[in-house]
This record gives sequence, structure tokens and C-alpha cells, in this order.
Amino acid sequence: MTGLYSSNEGFLFTNVLQIPNLFDQPYQTMSRIGFILLSILFIVAILHENFQALKNQSDYTGLFIRVLLVVGLLILYERFFVWVVYGADLVSNAILPHEEFQEVIKAFLRQPLTWKTAWKFDLRLTATVMNYITYAIAGALLGAIMMLRFLLLSFLYVIGPIVISVGIYKGTSQGLNTWLKSLVAISSWNIFLSILMKVVSVMNLTAIYLTDETNFMMILAANVLFIALFVLVPFLANQFVSGKNISGLGSIALGAFTAIATRVIVRPMTQVPKPGKTNPGGGAGYK
Repeated sequence: MTGLYSSNEGFLFTNVLQIPNLFDQPYQTMSRIGFILLSILFIVAILHENFQALKNQSDYTGLFIRVLLVVGLLILYERFFVWVVYGADLVSNAILPHEEFQEVIKAFLRQPLTWKTAWKFDLRLTATVMNYITYAIAGALLGAIMMLRFLLLSFLYVIGPIVISVGIYKGTSQGLNTWLKSLVAISSWNIFLSILMKVVSVMNLTAIYLTDETNFMMILAANVLFIALFVLVPFLANQFVSGKNISGLGSIALGAFTAIATRVIVRPMTQVPKPGKTNPGGGAGYK
């Protein structure tokens, strides 16, 4: 099955379909270790259920389900991994095609060409500089997210055979559950990023530069919000997969922005200048 991914070699360390090819040797090693653990823990699991049967607390049905799940995942391991990861990429591209994604990002570089009054020239220049900085940070964050996604998925792919194998025993099956959730959550980073960027395009966030009420703080808020979308992607994916409430993320984001604005903008404007040092020689005329 490794031949399926040979056509994607142009995107090293970002194209997740290369993972099975790049890490084939570590995967084979982990598979052998996993087979040994599976053989040992299968016997341990049967003995455990037999002891539990003496207490009328056995769960042979659960053991049977775990055996089917573990064996099935090991047989279809590479295909299952690719289905989950590539399926997430297909959903992401369906929500927001790559060309539209690039247009949304580049929109923050475009400046309004019509300004009604000359005094807004300084604001226009400030907005231009801020937008180029925002674009640079957003591009760096996007690259970091894609490389981190590749790295984490590669790690999950390599350790997968061991984690799946130990999942046959009830006492260690939690690791398999965590592995599956992590695989789905990290694979879905692209989906959440596409959804967030789609929301930005519908909101037309860059229209803030065209309004008469535009000021420095509004531009700063729009740019900070745009960058925060990239930072929030892993947190959103984890919260949805784990089933936790995401309402607290809004408070965290607003709190962080308030702290930055207070420290960088408000405090320098309101801080009283420190008095200069007195000249020792200047006090000679005083008694």
C-alpha cells in the first residue's frame, strides 16, 4: 500500500499521506513489539476475567469486543490511519478550498484606496504596517500548525501498534481510547481552521478598514482576532473531541487581548512620567 503515497513527495513534513512511507521501519519495529505484548496481555485478560467470574463480576462480552476492535485495527491499521487523516483533509477542503483560504488570508494585506480626509494618512500607514505584520505572523503560525500536526500524527502512527495491542486488556485499554481521540482531534485541526476562516470570510472582517469609525484600537482588535483564530485551532479540536465546554475559550481570548492592550497601549498613555533627577549644583542658591 506504500505505493499510494509516492506521488505526494513534494510536500515533505506537511503532507500527512507521506507518514506511512517515511516511518515504515519504526512502524515495523513497533508492530513486532506490539504483537508480543498482545500475546501476553491476551492471556492476562482471559485469566483476569476467569478470576472475576469467581466473584460473579466477569465481563466476557467486553473482552470479546476489545479483541474484535484490537485485531481489526491491527489488520487495517494503515488504511484506518489514512482514512481518518485524509478524510479530515477532504472535509476541510470541501468547507474552504485552498484558493479561497489563501484569499481570506491575503485580504488582510489589502488596504482601502479611498480616504475622505488627509489626516487619516497616518492611520492608513499604521494599518498597512500592522497588516503586513499580521500576515507574517499568521503565515508563520499556519506553517507551525501544519508541521506540528505532521509531527504529532507521525508520533501517533509509530506508537499506534503498541497502544492498540495493550488495549486488549481492560486495565490498559484507556490508552487505546486516548490514542483514538488524539488521532481524531489532531486530524481535525484542518477542519476547524477551515471553519474559522470561513466564518471570517462571511463576517468580512477586513471591512473594518472601510468604515468612518475606524481607529487604531479597532484595527488592532481585528488583527489580534485574526491571529488568535490560528492559536485556538488545537484547543477547539481538543474541546470538541473530549466533549468539554468551549465557552471558557472566549473569556481566555478576551482576557489575553485586554492584558496586551493594557500593557502595550493604555499604560504608556496614562503613566505619569518620572521626575528627572535634580542637579546637585543647582541648589546652591537655596538655604
